[in-house]
Amino acid sequence: MTVQRLPRAGQCKWAEGTGGDYYFPCQNRVEAGISYCAEHHAMVYISPEERRRQRENPQVSQQRRIAA
Repeated sequence: MTVQRLPRAGQCKWAEGTGGDYYFPCQNRVEAGISYCAEHHAMVYISPEERRRQRENPQVSQQRRIAA
């Protein structure tokens, strides 16, 4: 069994891994109330406008899927 080290308060919560065996490789600091550093936030956040565009054109949304 692998010991999981959870991110500390104020640390990016970007997770990697599969099947429940996750680790948190990013050590970047984050502001209070924010889960991800700026780099990872840009990867996972989808603006309402983009979400609307994806609903209107679902083929395009399949190309952008990156989530952890």
